[in-house]
Amino acid sequence: MGTPFAGKAIAILAVLAAVSTLMAYFMYLRMRTAQRRLVKAQSAAEEAARAAALAAPGGIDPEIVLAILNQGLPPTLDNVYLLTQQKAAEGDAAARAARAG
Repeated sequence: MGTPFAGKAIAILAVLAAVSTLMAYFMYLRMRTAQRRLVKAQSAAEEAARAAALAAPGGIDPEIVLAILNQGLPPTLDNVYLLTQQKAAEGDAAARAARAG
């Protein structure tokens, strides 16, 4: 059939394949756990941002805070102000268009 070395090589490859498969499976399980934790943390962060925006003096729109977080921008007051101004300008443009049309 083959040499004794060929039999040993096949056995070693089979063991390596089995170990690699087990490692991949355990890494997959860890990745799924981390992904579930990330989703929970993300929803908790959004809820905290919404609560903080509602509790803030001056009434920061929580949807603007969520939009900033979703865009990946740092949640600074400058970014909140900029997005608030953009939203107000869009609302004004829509109101003018409605009056004109």
